[in-house]
Amino acid sequence: MTSAGVNVPGDDGVGNPAAASGSASAPECRTMQRRRRRLEPQGSGDAAAGPSWVRRLRPAASRFSPSPSQGSADRPNDEEQEEDDPDVQEMELVPLPPAGPQELQPADVPAQVWPVAFGSLSMAGRMRMMEDTISLHPDLCTWADGSPVHFFAVFDGHGGSHVSALCRDRMHEFVAEELGKEGAAFLRRRQEWLAWGDGAGAETSAAAFVRGPRGAWPEREEEERAWRSALRRSFRRADAMAALACACGRVARPSCRCPLSSVVSGIVGSTAVVALLVRGRLVVANCGDSRAVLCRGPAGTPPVPLSSDHKPNRPDERARIEAAGGLVVFNNGHRVRGILAMSRALGDRLLRPEVIAEPEITVTERTAEDECMILATDGMWDVIANDVACNVARHCLEDGNPPPAATAAAATAGREEEPRCVRATSLLARLAIGRETLDNVSIIVVDLKHRE
Repeated sequence: MTSAGVNVPGDDGVGNPAAASGSASAPECRTMQRRRRRLEPQGSGDAAAGPSWVRRLRPAASRFSPSPSQGSADRPNDEEQEEDDPDVQEMELVPLPPAGPQELQPADVPAQVWPVAFGSLSMAGRMRMMEDTISLHPDLCTWADGSPVHFFAVFDGHGGSHVSALCRDRMHEFVAEELGKEGAAFLRRRQEWLAWGDGAGAETSAAAFVRGPRGAWPEREEEERAWRSALRRSFRRADAMAALACACGRVARPSCRCPLSSVVSGIVGSTAVVALLVRGRLVVANCGDSRAVLCRGPAGTPPVPLSSDHKPNRPDERARIEAAGGLVVFNNGHRVRGILAMSRALGDRLLRPEVIAEPEITVTERTAEDECMILATDGMWDVIANDVACNVARHCLEDGNPPPAATAAAATAGREEEPRCVRATSLLARLAIGRETLDNVSIIVVDLKHRE
């Protein structure tokens, strides 16, 4: 005899022991079936990836415990419900993500990456001497925020090649040093701006890097001021060193006494056009008549000049020369004192103060429509217009890289140069030679688009 409300083992609770013993094996069978189903791969997935499994701990509480607002009718049926099995509650086998690239979530999308690929070519053309030089230094240094700074430059020497060679060997070093100094000063000014008026020091929150007690920190204006200052000082250092350069390639004080030192060096100099690529901006410093041009938009779109040639007959340059007591004389073209065909250059100390080494600097925002940037000496620009050069370069870049055989042949042009960019410079140089340029030709093409 049993008490009311108490079940005896083997009894079904209503006085039917047989029913209880007959149904005892049914839950065990369903449990085994559910365990086997969990060990089988679920879903179609990626057949090539194959099923991969990993163990994951989960809370001991049953996943199917009804919420307070749910009744017993909301619980799944016996086929879908997972019973309170201690082994199943402790471990669960779950599939790994399929192999292959995964789509990034919005929070994981990286910051915009500005592509840079380049190629160059420098040739004497119809000249007996080669006085042009080029300088390629991608990832030259980093700016204050850690962004890489890419350096590209062309130098057109006159009266000899030692000043342009000096610029090739040292200008990028000067720029890297000056950018390092300006970057430290930039961070110091920002810290002072943010800490101004705060006796406890600068704020440490993320908002402090945007706004300080004096208002919003002028990030863009301060960066551009720092870049301009660094480039100006770099040009001044190169100009001061050019006065000590000897035709033998040495820079010495007192003057070098080698046999080549007897060569008149007072009118030996070089033009310089330097381009820095920092994040989404193009910073171009120009001194002389070499040129930088930005090809933007589809074919037929006018190119964007990044520099302006310093010619003696340019109205503002002519006024400056005459104000300094100089003359512009037409002698096979407009020339300062009838000698130099440009109004600004590095070196040329005997033509001071009419000829100066102060660069003109422009800062241009990059856009998604930018195709490429072309830097070249006047040996190319004298016979090829800006729009023609952009169309030629654009078509070469759109064709992509040549086959592997041609790529291997072009690899000698530069260790890191892209064959499609080298091909663009080669075609531009051949076009300049075909149009009978009388000067050396040096060209750099920088591809600004993502291409295969």
